[in-house]
Amino acid sequence: MKEGLRPGLIREHGRQLARLEIGVERAAELAAEVGRLNDAVLGGAARLDFNDEPARFAALLESYRKKARR
Repeated sequence: MKEGLRPGLIREHGRQLARLEIGVERAAELAAEVGRLNDAVLGGAARLDFNDEPARFAALLESYRKKARR
């Protein structure tokens, strides 16, 4: 996500959806991770067609993960 996910949003979702109280530092870590995951999913979805085999999406995300490790 170009603008970045706000830790406050993570904390609010934790409260509302899971009745969890998430600390500010942990919320910042989660926001960064959720942002990376969201970017990967959106990037992968943009490269696929609605009629593609569903397993192709998982394979595409796996290829992103391997590239990130290099």
